[in-house]
Amino acid sequence: MGELRSISAQPFEGVAEAHQSCVAYILRAARHGLFTEAEADVLIGRVRALSVELADRP
Repeated sequence: MGELRSISAQPFEGVAEAHQSCVAYILRAARHGLFTEAEADVLIGRVRALSVELADRP
C-alpha cells in the first residue's frame, strides 16, 4: 500500500470542486487495497470526464 505512484501528481486537476471529495474517496480506497492504482486512475478519469461534461453544458 502506501503512496500511489501511477496516478497523476495532481489528482484533483481538471475535477470540478463538487466532485473532488469523490476523487479523495477513490484515492483512499486504493490506498486500502480495495482496487489497484490503475483502476483508481480509470475512475478518476471518469470523474474528470464528468466534470468537463458538466462544465460544457449551457
